[in-house]
Parts: sequence; C-alpha cells; structure tokens
Amino acid sequence: MENSLITIATFSFADRMGLVRSKLESEGIECFVQDELVSQTYIVNAVSGMKLQVKQEDAERASQIIKEMGVFDEPAIQPSRLGAFDRATGRLPLLRGVGLTTRFFALLVLIAVVLTVIYMLAVL
Repeated sequence: MENSLITIATFSFADRMGLVRSKLESEGIECFVQDELVSQTYIVNAVSGMKLQVKQEDAERASQIIKEMGVFDEPAIQPSRLGAFDRATGRLPLLRGVGLTTRFFALLVLIAVVLTVIYMLAVL
C-alpha cells in the first residue's frame, strides 16, 4: 500500500519553507515540496505557494513540530513613533481636525520658533 502525501503547510517564501523542512528532516520526517521551483518566479502566489508535504503517517507529528516552531504565529505589532505622534497631537484642540502632515509641520515650526527665541534671549 502506497503512502499518500498530505500538505501540512504552504509557503510564499523559500527561506521559511527551507527552515521548516530542515527541522522536520532533522526529526526524521521525510518531506516533499510541491511547486518548489515556482518560488524562483513571480507567480508563487498564483499557484497558492509552495506546498510542504509529508507522508500521511507523519502528518500529525509534523504539524505539531511546526506549531511548536511558531513559524505561522503573527509577530507582535510594535507601536510606531508616527502612530504615537498621531495619537498625542490628535487630541490637541487646535490640531484635532488637521491632517498628520500638517501637525508634523506645525510641530517643526513651533520648535524653530522656540529655538529662535532662546537664541535671541541668549544673544541679548
């Protein structure tokens, strides 16, 4: 009886697929990659990516290893400085309805005015 292959993961990037494949093979699980050469073209997503396959008898164990690796976990989103600036300046009454670019420019003008006043006071 021939073992059928089960697709356990699909990848758009060859480096991530290679990492998982290496880990599974190091654990003694034989892997096959369908559409592997398509990763060298721009149509990788047109064929739904590269499919990492294992024998049906290894599928459960391989899936568990991939889950433990955390390959498909979403990275924690770190707040950007621009987002923090947007939240902070969006609450100011005079700037509430103004776009982000205008608020940033207004901050730069304010800094320039303050530095000019400080310079003039130091010179006098």
